Amino acid sequence: MLIDGKELSGPKVGSDRSWEANFYKVGGRWAVGESPEKELMKRHGLQGPIDDAFMGSFLVVRPTGKSANEKVGAWVAGELAHFTNEWRRHFRGDARVKDDVAVTDADIAAHNLILWGDAESNQLLAKFKDKLPLRWDGQRITVGTKTFDASHHVPLLVYPNPLNPSRYVVLNSGFTFREYDYLNNARQVPKLPDWAVVDVNTPPSSRWPGKVVEAGFFGERWEVIANTKHQTSNTK
Repeated sequence: MLIDGKELSGPKVGSDRSWEANFYKVGGRWAVGESPEKELMKRHGLQGPIDDAFMGSFLVVRPTGKSANEKVGAWVAGELAHFTNEWRRHFRGDARVKDDVAVTDADIAAHNLILWGDAESNQLLAKFKDKLPLRWDGQRITVGTKTFDASHHVPLLVYPNPLNPSRYVVLNSGFTFREYDYLNNARQVPKLPDWAVVDVNTPPSSRWPGKVVEAGFFGERWEVIANTKHQTSNTK
């Protein structure tokens, strides 16, 4: 293929005779692939919600450090164990799990990353925490114009991985339906949108990971949308 007089080799034609290729121009030269400067946009396979990250290959990333807040650390340990146990129970297989310090570039390229913990406990999260659409430190969590006390709140979200925007990163969540929804298949659908904030002062139940105090969808450019709250019910 020739573009502006430059010969480029694209991907092969598919078995169904379809063909798709991406090209980008940087510094006056064309290259094959997705532009590293490409603006984030929701698209098929990278549109959320949280549960969509479990429709492809994923790697659970376990924190090896200590969380900034004791309640958060205890909740993370409990919910991580709950997720891996319920994945095995419900989907009949073991989820891949690695410590944060053991994740490789090949892992980042191949898998959606399911990160647990905060930036103090999870070294991988610490690398790109400032590139996520929220702010989270030892004192507060800020999503858009809303602020929450970080001593007893935890953010859950799905977002394009800043280290590999063609894959997801998920914070502090597994698939979002829980034991109550095992009663029939009609209930086994996503229960949370793209992001949520959970108050861990309320213990997890068979329906929710705690008290969902705020939740919503990101916009088409993965931006926080003001004044749009996803309605959930925390009744048992």
